[in-house]
Amino acid sequence: MKIYKLIFWILLGTTNALFSQIKVQQIVSHEEHSETEHAGPTVCLGPAERIAVKERINKAVRDMKNDGLLERVFPQNQRAMPPLLQWPLRQSDKFNDPGYYAISNYVDLDPTLNNVLDYNGLNQTYDGHNGIDIRVWPYWWKKMDDSHVEVVAAADGIIIFKQDGFNDQSCSFNGNSWNAVFLLHADGSITWYGHLKQNSTTVKDSGDVVTVGEYLGVVGSSGNSTNPHLHLECYDNLGNRVEPFAGPSNPTTANSWWANQLPYYDTGVNKIATHFAAPVTPSCPGIETPNEKDYFLPRDSIFFTASIRHSLTADSARVQAIQPNGVVSTLLNTTYQRTGSFFTRSVQPLWGRKLPNNAMAGKWTFRVTYYSQTYGTSVINETFWVTYDCSGFLALGGVHTIDSYYQSNSIISIAEINAGVHVVYNAGLYTILSGGFIAPTGSKLEIKTNGCN
Repeated sequence: MKIYKLIFWILLGTTNALFSQIKVQQIVSHEEHSETEHAGPTVCLGPAERIAVKERINKAVRDMKNDGLLERVFPQNQRAMPPLLQWPLRQSDKFNDPGYYAISNYVDLDPTLNNVLDYNGLNQTYDGHNGIDIRVWPYWWKKMDDSHVEVVAAADGIIIFKQDGFNDQSCSFNGNSWNAVFLLHADGSITWYGHLKQNSTTVKDSGDVVTVGEYLGVVGSSGNSTNPHLHLECYDNLGNRVEPFAGPSNPTTANSWWANQLPYYDTGVNKIATHFAAPVTPSCPGIETPNEKDYFLPRDSIFFTASIRHSLTADSARVQAIQPNGVVSTLLNTTYQRTGSFFTRSVQPLWGRKLPNNAMAGKWTFRVTYYSQTYGTSVINETFWVTYDCSGFLALGGVHTIDSYYQSNSIISIAEINAGVHVVYNAGLYTILSGGFIAPTGSKLEIKTNGCN
């Protein structure tokens, strides 16, 4: 006999009760995050700090070149031209959202004051910006707190130097130093990785070699910053600033520095979720409370969100709640079409509903079908459960033949789970799997100790 007290995802009991058609008020709100306006040139790094960083880089690079470090580390064929950059971010191992970022700003290629120009001939940047800002989203402060998004080397390189220990909860352009890593590449080009989370930078140090995709730190908001994001800055082997995105208004390079350049409007769905209440976003730097939940009782309120990056008014999304029997429910079956400006960096529509008293119990699917001019059609599914009221004690036997969720103060099971069937036991005190319990290969058992809903 085994007693399990493990934290997993949850499931629910089953019933054949029909889900009645209900009329509810639809709530759609837009949570649009925009960067605070930057007040002057190079504000991701203050002028004095930028001069100090460049002087330190120049000295370290001269020493490395004089020492022949590039020749010893990199073969001749790699030193002939700039590397093709890979994406500099990734999700940490315990996260697997459909997306996790949105590009906020490109390099400002107009040298005149109070005028901006990005590589595509438009204005997705701010005056004097020397790099690319890639925010994490949704719930950027929570993502930073959870170390959800890691910064990785965009190409093989040598660490010129790194700096760490600075406050990572900046909400203004305060002139403070940032946490950052600076890499020298085979051809002599350089990449900067700034605004990292405090005490997150790689254990490697100046002169150490890193390979493409190797961990450098966690996205943070150190230095001159108003939210957690990566500031990526690139220079060629002569020290000239480079916008790595190739485009009609980019004089810094004729060819893209990216191995796979993203489209200018990099639209897509980062996350869909169900909630027991609307997400809460406190003032900076408060950590967001998503209020996510994936199991509900009949008559509960339920909220659905879709977090969309680089949203265009030309794109739309079909949002649906699908019952355990595969039938699309009238609870949620609508098309989302954003209104307002042609483009916004991120948007999070919210739909509020109330489950009816006879909602079908079992595993539901929240499905978003996103129609994007950039990517075509993508389908994202998220499951949630509708379950029975909690009981004081459950003794389960027989065979679980369909996806089922059970919640109780305590559960004892001698049941068998059919292959391909998903079962969850959620007990506040304990779950006991006793003699005769069988969970064969291909079945899925989840045990939770959340207790009754």
